[in-house]
Amino acid sequence: MLETIKTQNLTKIFKVKKKEIKAIQDINLSIQNGEIFVLLGPNGAGKTTFLKTISTLILPTYGDAWVNGYNIKKDEYKVRKSIGLSTGFERSFYYRLNGYQNLEFFGTLYGIKGKDLKERINFLLNLFNLEDAKDLKYMKYSTGMKKKLSLARALLHDPNVYIFDEPTSSIDPISASEIRDIILSLKDKNKTIILSTHDMHEAELLADRIGILNKGNMLAVDKKENLKKVLKKEIIKVKIDKGISEDLIAQDGIKEKINLFRKIKDDEFEIEVENSSEVLDQLIEKLKNQDRKILTINVETPSIEEVFINFVRNDKK
Repeated sequence: MLETIKTQNLTKIFKVKKKEIKAIQDINLSIQNGEIFVLLGPNGAGKTTFLKTISTLILPTYGDAWVNGYNIKKDEYKVRKSIGLSTGFERSFYYRLNGYQNLEFFGTLYGIKGKDLKERINFLLNLFNLEDAKDLKYMKYSTGMKKKLSLARALLHDPNVYIFDEPTSSIDPISASEIRDIILSLKDKNKTIILSTHDMHEAELLADRIGILNKGNMLAVDKKENLKKVLKKEIIKVKIDKGISEDLIAQDGIKEKINLFRKIKDDEFEIEVENSSEVLDQLIEKLKNQDRKILTINVETPSIEEVFINFVRNDKK
């Protein structure tokens, strides 16, 4: 797959009261074409700084980055033209213009004209359920409507790369779900999306890969399932036709692989293991040998929230 975004030792240092604050430090990252990359991190971790840097809104102190093959230092105008950016920064819109007029203005800047521009604006207003608000001045838009208009503007010129800073923050659950569906539809069109979020459920739903930032450092970058394996914890939940004790389960050959046995009801229990695939067959065989019929058996892996907390807490030690 082709690299759409690549960073090399990307670093941004801010000077505050004669002190140097490293907002991001030596970030090396490669994002592939057609990928949804989700950036997680606590407040102040450097997520927004990173997104603004690769968008050319701020220059790195040192290091480099390429977006769509364009260098962020030498080809900043080409980078900006080739991306769709939504930061939720309200002052980037004209307060006294209505929603339609704002999109019309920015569409013109992108070189879209006449009938094509009108059709594109109407399509996006419909996509984001803003048709009824198109004649309303931006200053009267709600927070959620402003967020949607910002995303609509990012889609105006149909770029290959989208950079979204917390696209669903401060909006209602229905609107958030609609925005996630739009993001997934962009992926279906082989677009590349990098977004930040504090919503772990959103990360679980959207991400092909996740990057975890803390104090400017990229702690981990990987697929969701690989990050979950780092915790070495899976829960096997079992419901059987009659009661069973821990002693009958935790016998030689499987006992050493069980970290925790928890009885929920007489006929229900769960065990915590590092790797369920190493235990399942043995567990099923032992239950059969004990004349127990398995009614249900499920394996639960750690959540992205658990993974995130684990990385950040360990980084503080």
